[in-house]
Amino acid sequence: MHTRYFTLLGALSSFVVLAQQPLAIPPLLEQDTFMLNVGPHTHQFYPGVTTPTLGVNGEFLGPTLLFNHGDTARLRVQNDMSEITTMHWHGMHVSGDQDGGPQRIIEPGEYWDAKYKVVNPAGTYWYHPHPHMMTASQVTRGVAGMIIVRDDLESALDLPRTYGVDDIPVVIQDRRFLANGNMVVTAYGDSLLVNGTPRPFVDLPAQVVRLRLLNGSNSRVYRIGLQGDSTFHMIAGDGGMLNATVPLQRLSLSNGERAEILLDLSGMEGDSLLLMSFGSELSETVPGSANILWETSALNGIDFPVLRIRVQAPTSEPVTTLPTSLVSVTPIPETQATRTRVKTITGNGMVSMGMFLINGQEFNMDVVNDTVALGSTEIWTFVNNSNMAHPMHIHGVSFYVIDRNGVPVAPEEAGAKDVVLVERSETVRTIMRFDHPTNGYPYMYHCHNLMHEDHMMMLQFNVTDMTTSIPEAGISTKVHVFPNPTTASVRYEAPFAVESVRVMDLMGRVLQRIPGTGSTAGIIDMGSLPAGLYTLTLEGNDASARVRVVRE
Repeated sequence: MHTRYFTLLGALSSFVVLAQQPLAIPPLLEQDTFMLNVGPHTHQFYPGVTTPTLGVNGEFLGPTLLFNHGDTARLRVQNDMSEITTMHWHGMHVSGDQDGGPQRIIEPGEYWDAKYKVVNPAGTYWYHPHPHMMTASQVTRGVAGMIIVRDDLESALDLPRTYGVDDIPVVIQDRRFLANGNMVVTAYGDSLLVNGTPRPFVDLPAQVVRLRLLNGSNSRVYRIGLQGDSTFHMIAGDGGMLNATVPLQRLSLSNGERAEILLDLSGMEGDSLLLMSFGSELSETVPGSANILWETSALNGIDFPVLRIRVQAPTSEPVTTLPTSLVSVTPIPETQATRTRVKTITGNGMVSMGMFLINGQEFNMDVVNDTVALGSTEIWTFVNNSNMAHPMHIHGVSFYVIDRNGVPVAPEEAGAKDVVLVERSETVRTIMRFDHPTNGYPYMYHCHNLMHEDHMMMLQFNVTDMTTSIPEAGISTKVHVFPNPTTASVRYEAPFAVESVRVMDLMGRVLQRIPGTGSTAGIIDMGSLPAGLYTLTLEGNDASARVRVVRE
């Protein structure tokens, strides 16, 4: 196998060889209220070539946001673009109304104030837009940034955490450029950018250092390792720290996944090493492999450098030892799950597009595909019957991967996650607890290949408190509805004579008006309604009540 150094501008007929550039380090923000301005800019990735971009508080990408566990995060997202946007706090455990999904639109010239308590453990998370059918376009042009959460358990460990010195954000993205400098919104790029820097190098001290890796690419999966197969140590994944450091020579990183790794550079002052992606090792069903039936790219199926590390003198207070144990992480026992849902992926297509479905369905903003009880624990099983691997992401939770085709996962996947790559012909079981309500804004679950997501490979679900009815003001009557959830009709029993029934969706729209029987009991046919959460309003001559019903 051969390692190639190159940058390719997609419309040019020859390689453009450039000098290495110092890695850009996004500014670190820790504020009472984070002001995030999303707007158009220009940037020179290559000398003399100006590229139209989008950025957050800058020309390309956004600042790194620093949260502390237990604090309240306040964020104002200002949309200075000429198109709608949203902002999703990827991996953060927040209620649906604060999650920033495609329903939470920010119109041009408007802003959105998000506010939520930081309940995530210490780890690496990120933010990016999530507008329907426009996510890939806005992320490609630069709207994304990293989030770092710190907590007392992580702070008690002897770990590198001086941002930009021994604790380095590494946002990996491939991009395709036209000869005029414009970016192409597509699955694969021919140029690799790290923090927006082509052919980057970084000067790091001769001691233990931490790299926070994020695959921010649209579709490409990376197979991370060090030149010469040196060992590095993983300490955290998507949802926070692992129980113990995991020594590795390779780490697969699919779209949206994060990993924190430690490199021991002690005694290497004056030396250099390469962080690589070993694309030649990817399965042919994984985007980024050498599969010539899919879209081509100069980076597909080869081994290429991600980041050159030049080792300098150690700092005055270096971390010099690798920890063994980290924090106590206990996966959720299967015995706690009250329900299993199977999510079957079907379809055949390209990496950039195709009709890929989840349970035979495509995204419809007006259809809630699943309703989950608040506080419940469920197993979600992903079955991939399509022709390629898909990175599956679930909003609002972290999950644990139980097994792949019945085989327990490797130690690097044993921690909390929010993205899991599901290979072709693979069955992956995950388990999670739903601790946050959607509050009228459903969560998404989808393929995090942004091209597939924008082509409808996404469904949505509500998390709601199933145990309460909702009485009208001043009314304390209780209505019993069963079965609930239902697949067709429900029977109600009320302590008053029911004269009429209204069936409403979460937006308060009346979908059905049904005459009552004049008695205290009756049946409502909901079989024609799509799956989702509904409110029944029952009215009598001198009383009324409301109750939630789940249509499966």
